[in-house]
Amino acid sequence: MALNSRRIFSTIKSFAPAYLRPSSVTYTGHASCSTSGGQDGSQPPKETVTFDPSKVEELIQNDMPVDIPNPYQKEKIQCVLCKYDVRLDYKNPRLLSQFVSPYTGRIYGRNITRLCRKRQEQMEAVVHKSRSAGYMPTMLKSVEFLKDPKLFDPNNPIRPHNF
Repeated sequence: MALNSRRIFSTIKSFAPAYLRPSSVTYTGHASCSTSGGQDGSQPPKETVTFDPSKVEELIQNDMPVDIPNPYQKEKIQCVLCKYDVRLDYKNPRLLSQFVSPYTGRIYGRNITRLCRKRQEQMEAVVHKSRSAGYMPTMLKSVEFLKDPKLFDPNNPIRPHNF
């Protein structure tokens, strides 16, 4: 029984690459279930392999994982004002009217304007200041700004309505 386990163990070790085998160990190249060459009692010659640690270090260096960006990571969404570094001013009613409803004069919420919290609060304060200074109407949107291009779609909010 001990003889068979040695043969199996030496057969398994013989499959290891030559540069990973230690030099002090001699491996036999025969298998326990050989169909050729084993009937006449002759065994294949023993081979001696030397162990080279520099090649192992080289293989480990070349086998390191490659740094690539995560293909499943979502792209970070920035608000329009932060993306283009727009400075809000109460004397610019054309820009501020983009964030006001043309029918009611109410300021759109964050889920519609897609602004970050900081810029949304700034925009609300600047719109209030512009209205109190007389640059913007309070109950509706100015007629001359109705044809302006839209910065966002008010009919397609991020968070849909409950009603």
